Amino acid sequence: MNHEASRGAPTDARAPAITTSGLVALLGLVTSVQALATFAVLALPTLATLAAPHFGFGPESIGYQISIIYAVAAFLSSFSGYYVRRYGAALISACALALSAAGLVGIATGSILIAVIASGLIGAAYGLTNPAASHLLFRFAPRNRQNIVFALKQTGVPLGGILAALLLPRLAQTYGWQIAIGASAALMALIAVPLLMMRGSLDDDRAPSATLGVGGVLSGIRVVLASPRLRALAIMGWAYASSQFCLFTFLITMLVTDLGWSLVAAGGAATVMQVGGVVGRIAWSVLADMIGQGLSILVTIGLGSAVFGLALAYASPDWPAWWMAVIVFGFGFCLVGWNGLWLAEVARAASPGEVSLATGGVLALTFFGIVLGPATFATIYRFVGSYAFTYGIFTVYALFGAAVLVWSMRQRPSD
Repeated sequence: MNHEASRGAPTDARAPAITTSGLVALLGLVTSVQALATFAVLALPTLATLAAPHFGFGPESIGYQISIIYAVAAFLSSFSGYYVRRYGAALISACALALSAAGLVGIATGSILIAVIASGLIGAAYGLTNPAASHLLFRFAPRNRQNIVFALKQTGVPLGGILAALLLPRLAQTYGWQIAIGASAALMALIAVPLLMMRGSLDDDRAPSATLGVGGVLSGIRVVLASPRLRALAIMGWAYASSQFCLFTFLITMLVTDLGWSLVAAGGAATVMQVGGVVGRIAWSVLADMIGQGLSILVTIGLGSAVFGLALAYASPDWPAWWMAVIVFGFGFCLVGWNGLWLAEVARAASPGEVSLATGGVLALTFFGIVLGPATFATIYRFVGSYAFTYGIFTVYALFGAAVLVWSMRQRPSD
């Protein structure tokens, strides 16, 4: 297909082979970008019980902040592949880190208006990260190892969550939530600098003459809508991501509010959940590389997520901490473990010249799920009065995503 967003741009062609050490360095950089972008997204939810009263809201209202972030991310993702092609994936990744840093500083001001704008900046950063990373990894990673390479990159999401859960509660207890969030912006420079130093070799395929063109804003979405398999993967991602970010956004608040845990202890449980996600992202993708059944594994992940979501619905203050750790680890293993395998399937379903566009388009549609998910969760919570029970209700999302993918697998492939 010849989309206006890619006019004058090269295809997502395979790059010349690089050394193992070079691939490891590249993987480390893009994973770190993902981790820090996720850290910025989860900073305010991690400290919701402290920060929300400052803004005059209940902790559940942080779900609406996540919706703002992902509304912007969804919009920008639909055409971010154009920016990757014109300016280069490394530069765009560095820009994402700069936007994340600015967003954290804005939230730390404590002004509700500035915090809304800052949330938009964090959303813009998040909308740029995955298309840029997919572009680089598809070019440089060996084809027979793409599942594991994409999965390792996507461990950046739970790693960012781990960093937020371990760092922010302790900083907040010592210095206050505003300093904890604002000072974290300095982390972004640790990865932005080496990215810019390597730009010459990583962005050698950029096309400065590329133009967005009329209608180019929707170019990524058009790529997705033209492919039944990409459409199914986008709907599945919409459903899984909705549930995943409800888990990210409200788990600490649930443990503190419903179960009476301390903020630090709840942060420890969130860390266990995110560790489960790291293990899951690697384990599921290794399994997919071994058996070559990535789509079937994605269905299994959805079913497992529903099981652990229902288990969490029955959580009570009487539960021992070790049992809660088992539940949240399993929930993270499934509900946080799907993304790397999913992005690899998206790259395979796309035409070779449209990987960044397809990734951006799928993510745009998926991010709309995150726009609706936490806001819907917050609204349901106000009716049922229990975070745990609301998690049980949300299992329908994972089941729906799995069902759509099963339906797609039974259709005649169009790719």
